[in-house]
Amino acid sequence: MSGRLVRSKDLKAVVLAAGMGSRMNPLTSERPKHLLPVAGEPVLKRTVRTLLNIGTEEVIVVVGYLAEKVVSALSEFGSKRIDFVRQEAPLGTAHALLSASDAISSEREFLLVYGDVTLKEEPVRKLLETVESGPIDGALLGVIRPDPWRFGTLLVKEGLLHGILEKSKDVRPPALVNAGIYVLPGEVVDVANKIDRSPRGEYELTDAVAELVKKGRRIAVVEDPGEWWFDLGGPSELLKANVETLVRELGSGSAIRRGAVIDGRVSVLSSFVGEGAFVGDGSLIELSVLMGSTSVGKGSRLQKTLVLEGAKVGQGAKLVNCILGPDSFIPSGVELAGDPADPVVVPPHSTYKL
Repeated sequence: MSGRLVRSKDLKAVVLAAGMGSRMNPLTSERPKHLLPVAGEPVLKRTVRTLLNIGTEEVIVVVGYLAEKVVSALSEFGSKRIDFVRQEAPLGTAHALLSASDAISSEREFLLVYGDVTLKEEPVRKLLETVESGPIDGALLGVIRPDPWRFGTLLVKEGLLHGILEKSKDVRPPALVNAGIYVLPGEVVDVANKIDRSPRGEYELTDAVAELVKKGRRIAVVEDPGEWWFDLGGPSELLKANVETLVRELGSGSAIRRGAVIDGRVSVLSSFVGEGAFVGDGSLIELSVLMGSTSVGKGSRLQKTLVLEGAKVGQGAKLVNCILGPDSFIPSGVELAGDPADPVVVPPHSTYKL
């Protein structure tokens, strides 16, 4: 496959966004994890915008759990370049891909992105350039992680994929792991149709990619430091993604949306304040995200905290490394300090009890 021209405008992209995200419970009791925010915007919207910005012909979003909320969240992009297909049962990533088979089986190549990982334009463009340069049949992105046992570790030889070790405890960190961002040949659809279920009872896309390699297909691995990459598997990674993205995108500044009320002398540092949010006099908001219609009482201090829609914090509260579910309530004077690896999570519609 050498000498051909692969351009993003000629490609379709598939985004897998059908799962619930059980490890993110209770934050996913009312929304898929793909709609949890990173620095003020659902991670899935960020991904779709990135794919459209690089000029992909069409984005096909595979939906399942609370599909109507995913469709609604992406409505601002219009229907001309976005389509939705439903995965009827949660049977794994390869099964999710097969839900989109009518749209991509005849494609020479297509982009595929997991809907719960963060994305940047530059690495995607590099993947496309790598496929264009040939002679290869596809490519995937590998990022360096200090905790490779949480992911699939990539076995690479002379720049090509030779295998994937799924969540192996034997891998010495740091290691190169699968970022869930691919350019794949349409042939993967036929291969995915023939794989067996994994030990956890699902049809895994990584097994299909491994079968491509066994068939002699040349799948390149593009390495990236991955400081921008997060896999939103649980609350700790969600909070880390928000804090580090705020620093990268805002520096020491802030993003305050129209309709937000900052009452009196308030310090807002490296933070996002959403539409209709209220922050009371004498408060400190640092490395935090206040989504729409949230409220923080006067004299409160929020650091490295994610406050989801409609949640309210009373006066004089102190929160560090916390995630407040939608419409939850923290009474005045409460002090909560989580650990970055184990943040305090307040369930939706609940009141924190002293």
